[in-house]
Amino acid sequence: MLKLKVGFSRNIRVEPLIEGTVKPKNIELQFVLGSPGEIFYRNLKNDEFDLFEMSFSEYLMTKEKGDGKRWRWNGLPVFLSKAFMWLNLLVNAKAEISDARDLRGKRIGVPDYPMTAALWMRKVFKELYGIEHHDIVWYNGRIRELSHAGILGLDKSLPQGVVLNWLTKEQSLDVMLDGGEIDAAFNVPRRGNAGTKDARNFDRHGGTLLEGNPMIRRLFPDSGRQVITEFYLRTGVVPVNHIVVVQRRVLEENPWVALELYKAFLESKEIAYKAGRNSSATLLFEGDDLRRQMETFGEDPYPCGLKANRKMLEMLVRSSVEQGLTKGLARIEDLFYPSTWST
Repeated sequence: MLKLKVGFSRNIRVEPLIEGTVKPKNIELQFVLGSPGEIFYRNLKNDEFDLFEMSFSEYLMTKEKGDGKRWRWNGLPVFLSKAFMWLNLLVNAKAEISDARDLRGKRIGVPDYPMTAALWMRKVFKELYGIEHHDIVWYNGRIRELSHAGILGLDKSLPQGVVLNWLTKEQSLDVMLDGGEIDAAFNVPRRGNAGTKDARNFDRHGGTLLEGNPMIRRLFPDSGRQVITEFYLRTGVVPVNHIVVVQRRVLEENPWVALELYKAFLESKEIAYKAGRNSSATLLFEGDDLRRQMETFGEDPYPCGLKANRKMLEMLVRSSVEQGLTKGLARIEDLFYPSTWST
């Protein structure tokens, strides 16, 4: 029995694997659960997990920045979360922002500049509103020492034209947004996140009340349905956030593992679907109508495999280069273990 240490966040489509309802053949999965940001940080810094959830944008960067000793990873074409968290974008009431077009030239806080959700936000703004990534002044919510951006070298070399300000230990996105020091921010913590011994004060909360605060409001009151629908109708793409990654050493010793894990994630997703077709397992937006969603986005909102996701993957890779996070266009197949290329 091959034992793998697995780093993952809670995800309803992965719960059957976490709970042991689904068990890959001859593999024992030992889950360590945490927030996505901390799981990514721990693996970027320490290569801690054998199998793990990873920011796709940051995975792309490791493919270029790896030195052959760390980040020796192979992806599996499993995409069980969508890049929608930026749609909870909050704005300061005095920032004169009535819709997304008004964000040009504004100061926007993000948890970590290279994260996939931020990459997709910048792509959507460019596609729908003509706002370039360098038209905004950026603020990195995590301090330099605990940020993905720092580990990936953006503290030493930023993409051309990008202005990125690093928050100090005394600052937090919620306080800065409330006080008008920034104009907008997404994924603002609603409470403190002390993290583990390796990531103390990872996402800091300064005590600001967000709900019911007259100084703070949501930019997209419909949770972003209209924006994502417009983007999908224009591009044919629904952005995904995370990828499943395996340490290459595991696959070199056990090449059969890649497909066995891929099949296990598919089975886990299907069980989650069957448990409640109208639950958040199958809905892109909470409270949405499944029939209406299927008419627009198709029957499976979380397709896996290369064939169903190639257009999206090509757009993500191209956007990473356009935004200066990576230098060259990655070949899609090179991002995934060969036995999964036909999926």
